[in-house]
Amino acid sequence: MDKNAHNPLRWLALVALDQPALPDFDEVARNIGQSFPDAPVMTVSGETEALFTCTIGEYTAAVTLVDRPIPWSQLEGPCATAWYWPDAEEEIRDHSAHLLVTLIDEGSKSVEKSTLLTQLVLGVVQSSPAVGVFWGPGRLVHPPQAFNEQAMQMSPRDLPLFLWVDFRVERLEPGVVRLYTTGLEALGHTELEASEFQGNPQTLLEYAYNIAHYQLTQPKYINDGHTIGLTDEVQVVAHHGRSMFDESTEVIQLEFQSTAG
Repeated sequence: MDKNAHNPLRWLALVALDQPALPDFDEVARNIGQSFPDAPVMTVSGETEALFTCTIGEYTAAVTLVDRPIPWSQLEGPCATAWYWPDAEEEIRDHSAHLLVTLIDEGSKSVEKSTLLTQLVLGVVQSSPAVGVFWGPGRLVHPPQAFNEQAMQMSPRDLPLFLWVDFRVERLEPGVVRLYTTGLEALGHTELEASEFQGNPQTLLEYAYNIAHYQLTQPKYINDGHTIGLTDEVQVVAHHGRSMFDESTEVIQLEFQSTAG
């Protein structure tokens, strides 16, 4: 059973606008085609002044104009923790309207759906007065230009995980940090946690990113006790256990070990 099937934000993104405007479908489709030559064909299936629906390959999607801001309660937390976008609150707080971008969940591969939703959001952002993107599955906010730049580098072997997954690093004491993720479950995988790591926070972030990318691109499941070599000097042992935040949630706990003799 997919534990995330109940998540209403699973295949949804919100594009914050500085003025209410529904993008033109043809322009959106043209932008996607120019940025992703291999993207599935998009065909409009319905249009009104406030929304359009379309098919993208075998999927159905919709873009809806909502003539009011995204509730700040939904954005406040993601803006406060967006270490990669220090001006998030300042740049997104006063937006006047937003676009609801949804991909209908039809039970296929999560990475494929995330890829298509990313492509659709890029096409929408390039065709709109966008000031920010809220990525529902990972509960992340992104500046429009950075979203587009990372999306355009996307390939099956190079997934834009910083767009999809919140890799949260928190300092515990000098030289000691912890990490947890939000967004991997929406992609059909188990969230990662490292309760204690001695070293550079950026190093931990890179390790977790590489492990998450391994999860999503390798057919081999990370079993309890699985060891992954990260560098010549460092390996990680994966333990299946309870989240440090929620006893009812199982995560992959990362134990980093030195392989130096």
